Parts: sequence; structure tokens; C-alpha cells
Amino acid sequence: MPLNVEEAFALALRRHRSGRLAEAERAYREILQVQPGHADSLHLLGVIALQTGNPEPALALIERAVALRPDGAVYRNNLGQVLERLGRIEDAASAYETAIDLDAQDAEPVNNLGRIHEEQDRHSEAEACYRQAIALNAQYAEPHNNLGNILKDRGELDDAIAAYRRAIALRPDMSMLHSNLLLTVHYHPEYGPADISREHREWAERHVVPLASERRAHGNAPEPGRRLRIAYVSPDLREHPVARFLLPLLENHDRKAFEVIAYHDNSRQDDVTKLIRTRVDRWREIADLSDEQAADTIRADRIDILVDLAAHSGRNRLLVFARKPAPVQVSYLAYCSTTGVDAIDYRLTDRFLDPSGEDERHYSERSIRLPDCYWCYSTPPLPSDSLPGSERRPGPPTFGCLNNFAKVTDPTLELWMQLLERVPEARLLLYARSGQHRERVRGFMARAGIEESRVAFVGRQPFVDYLKTWQEVDVALDPIPFGGGTTSCDALWMGVPVVTLAGRTAVSRGGSSLLANIGLDELVTRSPEQYLDWAARLIGDVEGLVALRRELRGRLESSPIMDSARFTAGVEDVFRTMWRDWCASAGQRKIEGQ
Repeated sequence: MPLNVEEAFALALRRHRSGRLAEAERAYREILQVQPGHADSLHLLGVIALQTGNPEPALALIERAVALRPDGAVYRNNLGQVLERLGRIEDAASAYETAIDLDAQDAEPVNNLGRIHEEQDRHSEAEACYRQAIALNAQYAEPHNNLGNILKDRGELDDAIAAYRRAIALRPDMSMLHSNLLLTVHYHPEYGPADISREHREWAERHVVPLASERRAHGNAPEPGRRLRIAYVSPDLREHPVARFLLPLLENHDRKAFEVIAYHDNSRQDDVTKLIRTRVDRWREIADLSDEQAADTIRADRIDILVDLAAHSGRNRLLVFARKPAPVQVSYLAYCSTTGVDAIDYRLTDRFLDPSGEDERHYSERSIRLPDCYWCYSTPPLPSDSLPGSERRPGPPTFGCLNNFAKVTDPTLELWMQLLERVPEARLLLYARSGQHRERVRGFMARAGIEESRVAFVGRQPFVDYLKTWQEVDVALDPIPFGGGTTSCDALWMGVPVVTLAGRTAVSRGGSSLLANIGLDELVTRSPEQYLDWAARLIGDVEGLVALRRELRGRLESSPIMDSARFTAGVEDVFRTMWRDWCASAGQRKIEGQ
């Protein structure tokens, strides 16, 4: 019987929408055998190629469809997504703009164009796109989420949280939208440990509990002393703070005792990615795998200890961990908090981030304290002849914060305005994008009666220029309540002391860990007034600052923070203890006949 193309396409489309991609692909190809110029089948074959991680074939297919139907707005939008995936950002933007010209009422290409603008640091234009997309279709979740990201990045946390909650209400099935909310509440000064824990439980009830039925018993040999397979899962095995802290651990792992595997969840790679690949025994790409497929791959690899390095940050794979593909699962490094995933057994921390006696009921994981410090810092990844010295460049007395601007909360700015009033000869140097990020700071200065000329800004910089910017700073100010990690280490390495205010959460006590490990506990303050006193006292002691700056890099380099062998041994000890505990529980289950 001759193929009825219209009916065959309708059937193929139903299969595609239900996720039966292989069946849909076969059906589209059968249609093209009968009608080679069937533009919709070419287009959707290209969409399937993109969905299955094959952007080059996707590009060829969708370009053929566009040639046949140049007025197809949906074709142009999907062409933009393929070009974006291939890193052809300008071409992607052009495709989205054409899609908008062809159909001005479709919110999706408007949202996608906003994402391109955001990647290009054109945040005002990105925000305008997101708001336009919402105006076109208020039920479309993604622009609400993307608007939340814009608002979070400039420190407007209440509005960001409201935008995330709207996105979650529209798409309660999308765990990543919910993760954005969970990350952001850590920045908010009014969210304490109980509030953060409650938000994570609500996320887990929606996204983790339904997956419990997919967990199965593990066939790993319960032998306490054998060589273990340790695997790290991350989208950030590239030029990123996570990679900087992970590399010393990878370089020092005892390969006789541990086989090291990396599961990389990002199609973008750089020189750091290439370096990390040389530091592991096996490398797996999982960016194009579903959570279920990734979990099956990990289980088939017989991983003993699986380490999450993303928590609720972007592109996390917590729903892989929710399926419990490895017998022992650990959260580490992205930020020191809870994941809410009951299938993650442990979280790494230290005694400063989580002092003994602190209430640990707010963590779904068991807290394991490393011997010294949560972080292992290494010399910045630059050629030795381009590493900047820590000498202070001439200039006015300067307080500085080069942290992610989302951490610069309203209480933080209020405190810094008080500091500038107390030290009238000092200025403030901040990392902030141009536009409304900086206008927010200027608004605080105007309300406090402080001259606008006393604040200076830097935007995104090449890494070596970022380090050199610390040569203009006398005292680094930790934001509140989410303090610095990588940024504080960089400041200390560049000879700049950091004043921090320890708060109610582990993420507020990062400075406590770093400063205690280099013997500067006095710079860990316990109240806003003490924070102001120490910052003002430090910047007023010119001779003391000069002396401290000369010794600070050496002090950091000789501390546990940069002792990578010692750090790795501590991590391996806790990994081995976790494994022994699992072996003992496996033996007990066998005795009980479970």
C-alpha cells in the first residue's frame, strides 16, 4: 500500500512528542524516501539529531529544511539552537532574530535571543527579551527563570526568588528551575538553616522521592581493602573554580589504592579540560545522556564512590544521584550545604564550616569533616613568568570585593557604606557588570551621602588582569551571608587580608576556614560592629599592612590550604572509612537475608 505521507507524519510526530525518538526517526526517514523534499521531516530529523547529541548532522538537516521553507519561523528558531550548541553565537543570534521577524508572537525565539545577549554580557538587552517573552506568553516558564537569573546576578534577590517561584509553578516537573531557587536562597540574608533545609525538602519531595523505585542493590564487591573506583561528576571540568580546587586532588590520588574516573557533563571544553583528562584513569562524556542513561552507565562501570561536584548549581546531575547508581555517594566542592538528596550519603566539610555542636538536622547527608580545610588551593594556573607579584600598586586606601556580585546583598552594601563613613579617606573597588549592577551600588551611596567618586568598578577581566586588580586593594571585604571561596584564596595569595563575618550557615563561614588555617583567626568577626572595627583598623595600619602583605603569600603556601599531598591523604582516608562502613552494612544485610 502506498505510504500516506500526511498520516505517516502525524504518527511520527506523536512518537517524537512521546519521547520514542528512534521510532520517530525511522518514520521521518521513510517519509523522505517517498517525498525527499518533505521539509517538516527534515526539520524534525534535525531536532532529533540535536536531542541525541549530534549537532553537526542536525545543522545539515535543518539547513536543508530552511532552504525548502525559508519562511518557517520554527525552523529558524531550532537552527539557532543548533548554532548555539556549536558555539556559533553570532549566527545563532541572527537565526533567532529572523525567527522573530517571521513570527513576532512566538515567545521562544525571543527568550532564546535573550540568552544569547546574556552570554555576551548584554544584560539589559537580555532582560528586555525575557520580559518581552513573558508579555507574549506568561505561561512560558523559561523566561521567568532566565529573568530570575538576571535579577539574582545583580543582587535583587527578592525579585529573583519571586521569578523562580513563578517558573516552578508553571513547570513543576523541571528540577533545574527549582535548583536555581535553592542556590539563590543561600545568598539571601533572611534565609537561615531551617529555611534552606525546608526548601530543599520540598524540592526532594517533588523530584527525588518519585525516583526511589529506580534504586537497585549494588553488585560491588564488599571488600574493605581493595582498590576502589572513585568517580567525580561535574559540568565544570574546565576553566572554573571547581576545576582549580579539584586538580590538586586528582594529581595526588594514590593510583594503587584508587582508580579515578571523571564523568564530564558539558559539551564545551578548554585547555583545563584537556589537563584534567590527563589526570584521570578514565574519562566519560555524559552531556548527551539522560539522567537515567547516565545512572545506568555509572552502575555498569561499577563505581564504588560517586562524588557530586555541582550540588544545585547550573547543569547539576542530582537526579542521577537520586537513582543511587553507586553504593557510596558524596557531595563536595560546589558550595558547602545540603543537596536534599537522601541517596547522597555524605557531604564533605570541615570543623570551621560546621563547628562541632552545630545543629546538623538541616542536612540530608551525614557531615564528614576533613582534617584541616574544605579547600585545597594551588598556584593560579598561569605560566610562572606571568604570575603577578603581591606588591601594592600606588593609590588611595582601598577596600575591595571581587566576588560574584550576586553575593553583594543589601545588608552587605549597608555595612560597606558605614565603613566608608568611618574611613573617609578610603574608596571601594567592586566587581560589577555595567548598567543596573553598578547603579544599585550608586543608589546606596547616594542614600548614605557618600560621594560617587569613592567607588570604582571592574567588569569581566582576563585572569591575569583579575589577579593584578588585587594589587590595588588593601583589605578584602567578604560579602554577607555567602562569603568567598576561590576569590578569598586569590586575595590571600595576592597578599590581601580578608575580613569576614561568620554567620548561621556553612556558606557564611568559608572565610573562617581559610583564615583559621593561615593563623589569622582575628579577622573572623562575629558581629557587624566587629567587622567594621577590624576593617577600619587594618586599613589604618599602613606599616602593618605592608608587613602582612609581604608574608601573606608565603603563609598561605606553607599552610594546609596548599598542602595538596596532605589534603588528598585526608580525603582518601575519609573515602576509605565510608567504604568500610558500606562493606560492614552490606555484610549485615547479607546476614539478615536482605
